[in-house]
Amino acid sequence: MRHLWVLSSAVLALLSFTACGRVMYAYDADSKTIGEIIRWDDRIPNYPLNGYVRYPVGAEYAALVVSPLSIVGLHPPGSSTALFTTPDCSGNTMFAMVYWPELMKRYAMVLPVGDGGIVNIWPTQGWLWATDPLPLPVNPAGTVFHSQWTESGNCSPYPAPGYTVQGTSFGGYWMHRIEELYGKFKRPYWSQ
Repeated sequence: MRHLWVLSSAVLALLSFTACGRVMYAYDADSKTIGEIIRWDDRIPNYPLNGYVRYPVGAEYAALVVSPLSIVGLHPPGSSTALFTTPDCSGNTMFAMVYWPELMKRYAMVLPVGDGGIVNIWPTQGWLWATDPLPLPVNPAGTVFHSQWTESGNCSPYPAPGYTVQGTSFGGYWMHRIEELYGKFKRPYWSQ
């Protein structure tokens, strides 16, 4: 009887180890892989609402947050954090004020497009921007920015003569436009 108890304990330990060691992925509605789940947003432990996902950008990865209806960055736009030198947020280069970068080779920001009231829940578009690999923070002193991407999901021009970043010891990162995520991945998103 004792051997049966030891054997069942060993089997349960092995099963729990393999369950914990299993790699999980986030998928779109067509079962296309978005990325590997790094960890769950465990602010509500019984209901994992979001997954932090390792999303491939070139040969490296950036961290994104995936929920059933949206893909967002760890650093939301707004409050002069996504800055453009053009008056209409056009172009392929953006300066992002990322104060606490994640431990990844590339940092990313998703600029959502949509109705301001629900843009973070149900965006119509989401443009992924990412740094080059292993960036160092830079101080954009002397650079005049003429527009910013807002938390309402639209571009907001600065009045003349523009906005110059001052008084930050953290700096930020130059990012490049990568791709539009909602055209690539069909909702709803799920994991297994």
